[in-house]
Amino acid sequence: MKVLTNLLKATFFFIGSFIIAQDTTEQRTVLFNTIDTDGNEVITNREMRTFYRGKLNTFGEPIDAKRLFYAFDANRNSIITLNEYVKGPDFKLATKYRDRWQYPERFQEEVSIEDNLSESEKAITKFTRIDIDKDGKITLDEMVDFNKGKIDNITGELINGKLIFYALDANENDEISMDEIMSKPDMKLGYEKIKSNRTEVGGADSIAEPTSSDEDYVNQRITLFFQLDLDKNYKISLEELQTYYEGKKDKLGKPINAKLRFYGLDTYEDGSIELEEFTKKIDFVYATFRLKEVEKEN
Repeated sequence: MKVLTNLLKATFFFIGSFIIAQDTTEQRTVLFNTIDTDGNEVITNREMRTFYRGKLNTFGEPIDAKRLFYAFDANRNSIITLNEYVKGPDFKLATKYRDRWQYPERFQEEVSIEDNLSESEKAITKFTRIDIDKDGKITLDEMVDFNKGKIDNITGELINGKLIFYALDANENDEISMDEIMSKPDMKLGYEKIKSNRTEVGGADSIAEPTSSDEDYVNQRITLFFQLDLDKNYKISLEELQTYYEGKKDKLGKPINAKLRFYGLDTYEDGSIELEEFTKKIDFVYATFRLKEVEKEN
């Protein structure tokens, strides 16, 4: 009798658990479709933030939508599928994800504060950050370290810290003063200095070109990718890239060739740029070859 009673309890528990799980799945499916405003069957970071904006948790605190997003995105591809959403959040994963792909909140706060500063105040703030040893001057190493992994918001390419250093070092004394950092960089001077150095040492400059393996670089490319992806289909078209670069110029003041960049990034040669392609550095030799091929076909 006791065995039968335990068996019945176990059966009821199993049935009850199944019903609860079924209800949870259905509820999450409904919520998933609500958050997925564009109906493309995936949830983006933006959709998650939009949905939870202004909402509070059971403790009356604002819901951290970014943390919640990372907790659901199990395969770390920056979108959440229905299957991932139904499985539920993993907040331990969220912490790891955030450390890898996102700037800390402190950085976001600093950015917001700097937006309200004048140009001279921004220059002073930047100088202070770069001048690590606080000796009132910026060295080449400090400039290179500061720009490591960062990308130019205009060109979408890695910032060359060494080039910036030489472009700002107007009196060529191998250090940058506060006055120099407030002035506009002379990119022509910077290029000439790098070229001169290469000639003197008889080869390529080992740190003239930044690397594309830094996580900071990948982070910023991911952010830029979603800015360019206007139709939110997780691919960048030639038209979208041209729209972004329209009217923009490179460091030498020349119009940016969006077509060249597009074909340099479209390594799958399928007519669009996916996130994986976009986070890699452009191979301009390959880009030129592809552009010529396409122009011949047309």
